[in-house]
Amino acid sequence: MRPRPDVSDLVCTPLFAGYAPRELVPLVPHVDRLVVLPGATLAAEGRHPHEVLVILSGEVAEAGEHRDGPDVGAFGPGSVIGAREELDGTAHATTLVARTAVDTLVITGAAFRWAVQSLPGFSAHRDAAA
Repeated sequence: MRPRPDVSDLVCTPLFAGYAPRELVPLVPHVDRLVVLPGATLAAEGRHPHEVLVILSGEVAEAGEHRDGPDVGAFGPGSVIGAREELDGTAHATTLVARTAVDTLVITGAAFRWAVQSLPGFSAHRDAAA
């Protein structure tokens, strides 16, 4: 079993880079770490997310892309999945599948919305990291 994430797991991601650890402490209880196996679906087209995923390692691609195919639509370390959908209340526009084992941070939707409202400049920072 993996240890529960701590604030150092957050500050090492592009999404939260530049924030002081003390600013991120309120998020920690609302973050889990999850390793997803190759072939697993991380986002399903037409489904509404209830969390935001931050990829720590591994690769995710749009469903239907071949493992050795082009990198169009590929996501890797630092990529954020589900942020826009969580904030807009919209469904995923595409299905995303793990090409490799993917280590992620899973942030609850409520905690992500708290970050947008409470962390100075987070909305602009989120858009730059996504």
